[in-house]
Amino acid sequence: MKRSTTQILAKLRELMLRAQVGDSCGISAYIVPSDDAHQSEYQCQHDERRSFVSGFDGSAGTAVITTETALLWTDGRYYQQAEKQLDSNWVLMRDGLSATPSIGAWLAKNLPKGSLVGVDPRLLSFRVWKPIETELSSAECQLVPIEGNLIDEIWGEDQPPQTSNKIITLKLKHSGVTIAKKWDVVRQQLKEKNADALVVSALDEIAWFLNLRGSDIDFNPVFFSYLIVTNDELLLFVDPGKLPTDFVQHQKENNVQIKVLPYASIGVEISKIVSTKESKIWIAPTSSYYLTALIPNISPGSKIKVKKGAEVDEMTGADKLESLPVDKG
Repeated sequence: MKRSTTQILAKLRELMLRAQVGDSCGISAYIVPSDDAHQSEYQCQHDERRSFVSGFDGSAGTAVITTETALLWTDGRYYQQAEKQLDSNWVLMRDGLSATPSIGAWLAKNLPKGSLVGVDPRLLSFRVWKPIETELSSAECQLVPIEGNLIDEIWGEDQPPQTSNKIITLKLKHSGVTIAKKWDVVRQQLKEKNADALVVSALDEIAWFLNLRGSDIDFNPVFFSYLIVTNDELLLFVDPGKLPTDFVQHQKENNVQIKVLPYASIGVEISKIVSTKESKIWIAPTSSYYLTALIPNISPGSKIKVKKGAEVDEMTGADKLESLPVDKG
């Protein structure tokens, strides 16, 4: 069923005209990805911004809104669904077909020189940001971060709150290895690469590393958080109200101490690490542009692998993936 997006798009275009970018005012296009701030495969309702603005609720797709046009890129799994759900304001861009240009290529061709294209930097990964930035630069346009999500501003009080459910601990008989042993592996790899810190934003990697599980995203045993691993500290950025009642005992059983900091302070802490010394910080290219932009001297390509060993996870019944952070310094 099609839902009218006329009023939403009108409000968004008003905000686009007023968007402040440095000394400039106004952007020519706004990108709305499907991702949350952790580039998760699935999202909680709070993060379904692309669905809100377009009416298309498939799990994959990116909306692009200009001052005159609204377009949705999605792959072949969702062509028929998109045709049924997009109203007349939208153009379906069939991603994966040779005749369909990339988002960056389309914008570069259709926007005037000097145009600014905005996006919430927390919702676009470094890996996705760079090719769009390159294609826009070739047309003398610029991809710029917009602080404060424009869709959230329109959604207002009707936007569901970010999920914040209680975390539970995973006992050693199920995890198979303590946090301390995992930390030893990371320490050794950081030493080999002469790195000072590892920044982790992928929710499943954090849950695996800390032997914790959550339910902030339906059918996924994860919780909203960030993690910084150094030689001396484990810094967990999370709402303290969701920590399990046995969190202190959990740390003792895993032979570690975890310092808990506010979820929203991850950017401040990265900036602090960078400013205090010439630190070499590693982060995955799939992390948000917001986080990677805080780290100077980007040098993608090098990887740290964290071998998981024989973890048995009764909650997922599946192997945990390896952490693949990338050198950013």
